[in-house]
Amino acid sequence: MNESGRKAVTFVFAGYKKEMDDFVQYNAGLESRIKYRFHFDDYSVDELVTIINIKIKAKGYKLTPDASAKLASIIDSGTTKELRSKYNGRLTDNLLQWSSDEMNTRLPLNASGEQLITLERQDLQAAIKRFVTARPPTKKDPALIGGAEVEQQLKQWNLAEYSPLFVRAGYRLLIDLLHLDERDVRALGVTKEADVRRAMALVNRLKQEHRQMANEMDALFIDPDTQDIRTWLEKRGLGEYSKLFERHRVDFEVLGDLTYEDIKEMGISEVGPRRKVFREISVWRDDREFKKAEAIRARMIAQENKYFAASAQKIQDDVGQRLGMLRQSLSNK
Repeated sequence: MNESGRKAVTFVFAGYKKEMDDFVQYNAGLESRIKYRFHFDDYSVDELVTIINIKIKAKGYKLTPDASAKLASIIDSGTTKELRSKYNGRLTDNLLQWSSDEMNTRLPLNASGEQLITLERQDLQAAIKRFVTARPPTKKDPALIGGAEVEQQLKQWNLAEYSPLFVRAGYRLLIDLLHLDERDVRALGVTKEADVRRAMALVNRLKQEHRQMANEMDALFIDPDTQDIRTWLEKRGLGEYSKLFERHRVDFEVLGDLTYEDIKEMGISEVGPRRKVFREISVWRDDREFKKAEAIRARMIAQENKYFAASAQKIQDDVGQRLGMLRQSLSNK
């Protein structure tokens, strides 16, 4: 960005003012490298009218004299400054499309000629009302996107107020929480002692579930394409070592734990074959860990939801039991 001349590369960053201000703040040295900044004000009502008239002509539509005279006042009274800022130029496209829809609804089946391309004031007035119920959705903070799993769990543990703190710090998945300790939780901004204890109870529960699931899956994992070690080796061009693996009782439960030195101790001492075997084991192990992580993530979410559903049901049952006892005591009086 500092070069000049024919080899210079030009970067153009564009967006809404607030988002662009946030963008340049992400890196302290970025703003100083942007030499030119241009700000374009939102379109005024008169400018929107001009754009609409140009687009009407381009699309082959017409406005009645009454509709043309009232167009500015319809836009001004039917929208707020904030709404016009959100839509800006897109407001003209929506207004024309919705006005066309209103015209088609209004016209009789035998309409023809000029009627089919002429927008009336009532079409514009009906169309402008749609902006009240069809406003663009408020943009979610980009830093909070993708944190639904963590948000849901924190809500269930009565820690919903801290969701933005966790997600902004990068804790978007339940598995991300496994690396937290009490000091990390406090550093995130959780200051109330009761909330810190609840957060750590959540983390410890997730760690326990993850450890249990990982151990179960390591013991049960079978390569999806092969049923035994012999077939696994043959598929990878390593069939000559099948008896060696059988002699050392290597199965899928321990295959991923083999080290480079373990392979040498098994009897594969030549560097080339040993590296080839170790490489295939490493690829298989990485694939297994990836699949295992995805499976554990799904099971952890399901298990946590099941746990809280059971807790909610127990609370409901307890309340029902107490109400029953209360009714019984009242009926005995």
